[in-house]
Amino acid sequence: MADSSQIQHLIQRYGTREELVKKGVWRGDLYSAAEVRFLDRGWCWKTLLLTGEDGLLVTKVAEVPDNTVLDDAPLHRNKLQSRVRTLTPERTNTHPLVQSDEDRNNEDRLKEKISLHDTLEIIRLDISRLLLDPMFESVECKAEMTQILYNYVVHNHTSYKQGYHELCGAVYMQMAGEECGARKLNTLNIFNKLMKRVRPVFYEETALLHFSQVKFDRIFKLTMPKLHHLLTVHHGLDNAVWLIRWTRLLFLREFDLNYVLKVWDHLLTFVIPLDDLIACCVVVLLIALTRDLYSCEDQGEVISILLHYPSDKLIDCVELMKNSASLYELYVTKQHQDMKALGDNLCRIHNRQWYDKQAQVSDQNRLRLEERLKRRVGQRLKR
Repeated sequence: MADSSQIQHLIQRYGTREELVKKGVWRGDLYSAAEVRFLDRGWCWKTLLLTGEDGLLVTKVAEVPDNTVLDDAPLHRNKLQSRVRTLTPERTNTHPLVQSDEDRNNEDRLKEKISLHDTLEIIRLDISRLLLDPMFESVECKAEMTQILYNYVVHNHTSYKQGYHELCGAVYMQMAGEECGARKLNTLNIFNKLMKRVRPVFYEETALLHFSQVKFDRIFKLTMPKLHHLLTVHHGLDNAVWLIRWTRLLFLREFDLNYVLKVWDHLLTFVIPLDDLIACCVVVLLIALTRDLYSCEDQGEVISILLHYPSDKLIDCVELMKNSASLYELYVTKQHQDMKALGDNLCRIHNRQWYDKQAQVSDQNRLRLEERLKRRVGQRLKR
């Protein structure tokens, strides 16, 4: 169980949800040297998401049926499903994320053929490979996670998709100190609240493509037009290639878990639409990498850096979120020139030596070559 004195301190420090949001999370008080020892993220997330009446809240976690009951059980009622999983590849002539009109009317047409029995098998397999924390190696933990994800699928009349187990696991870790029943119920309800905003954007293919090609691309281009040109025109990069992992898992595989959980603290306040805030976060994170991205020789090197973000280039999390919020405000109020000014200022702060040099050099190709050589020498010295 959580330390009662720790919880009492938080309650006295942040009397209302609004104070927790404004002072604790967005002002960064929770993470200060004096306060971080009192941080109980489980309490914070419950305060942010589970206070007050809400129709989303599940009041009872159902047991997972045994195999005999599942043998002929469909995933959802009124849907005839086969136990046979079709693995034959289909020929395609379009972007893998673009759907036809027929697909939009039946978005999960392949997943709907998967029975509840097979869905549970996939969930168990994913959980068996969950590496967020050693706690997920225990049989009890695996059973609880399976039960939570089973309840999520059934409660929402939806399908399970790969990645849900990692997002759910991150929530479960924050509830680990609670009694078994409360732990499962609180994890399920917080996960439900999170997925209400995550699934429609990042787990529906058409919406994800729209996020990448329209919303994110527009914010990126308005904030850092030269860097945007370098990646999308010079290197011909399709941002959806790397954004899928960044966004679907809300940065879980990109950065240190403690850093990501601070980002989640901000996301879960929902004071800014989640997809907008994530788009702005990604842009700020790219700006911090400007020097490295300019030194890349080809698209492969760009993707390698984006899928292995250098830990030494990570900026302070509270600073990241404040700058992302500022960028969002400028975007929604259509202050496009100020967006560019903010991007330019952040680039100067986080790439100062390179920024000053590129302002004085007329031959940008030569500068890129120099940076490329420096990066390669640095990589060899680290070996």
